[in-house]
Amino acid sequence: MGGMLSKLQDQIDMRTNDGRRRREKRHLVEHLTRITNFRESEVKKWYRLFFTDCPDGILTEEKFVHFYVAYFSSGDRGRKTAMAKRIFRAFDRDGSGTVDFKEYLTGMSALLRGSVVEKLKWAFNMYDLDGNGEISRVELYNVLKLVIELRSPEATCQDLDDLEPALEEMVDRIFQDLDKDRDGKLQMREFVEGIRRNPNLLTLQQDEMPRGTTVAIQHLHCPPGHMGLSSESSDSE
Repeated sequence: MGGMLSKLQDQIDMRTNDGRRRREKRHLVEHLTRITNFRESEVKKWYRLFFTDCPDGILTEEKFVHFYVAYFSSGDRGRKTAMAKRIFRAFDRDGSGTVDFKEYLTGMSALLRGSVVEKLKWAFNMYDLDGNGEISRVELYNVLKLVIELRSPEATCQDLDDLEPALEEMVDRIFQDLDKDRDGKLQMREFVEGIRRNPNLLTLQQDEMPRGTTVAIQHLHCPPGHMGLSSESSDSE
């Protein structure tokens, strides 16, 4: 009798847990439909894709880096890893070292469906390497150079070295135009309002780019694989 009661209790507990998980999912989907730029059906699709890759509901930096590096087959592995870590930390809004579904989808909403201001705020978080709420010249230069290196895998080391003066000039133009208080730092407000007003500040001219590439700096990398660019999810963009 004791064994039967124990099994019955286990079944009750299982059904209770299943019911709770369904309610939690429904509430999360409803919440994210309200605060993101995705429709409910799209949120459900993102939910399924995310939990396929992250059954425990947590995306770690290690897993994200693995997806990212594997997706971009060409290019230096160290550079790809560095960029993946920057993107991951832009998603990790609370600095916990992991990204949950809410953080992930709000980030993807800004990248794929966001207004100009939303996208620029996301870009600011990626450029802000130390997370202190400001962008220095060195931070901006390093991230922009990394973006070019990854988007131009065919470029040689000499090509990239030749690009440095043009990149330094671009950073100078940005700070000259946006750093109104001349403190050598860009606050989010300065960055967002300035680039929104003059988006060409984040673009290198064609004759300044490494040969064979046609990349504009503001075209940010999106997460790869099921994490964002799988064929299954592309129809939701």
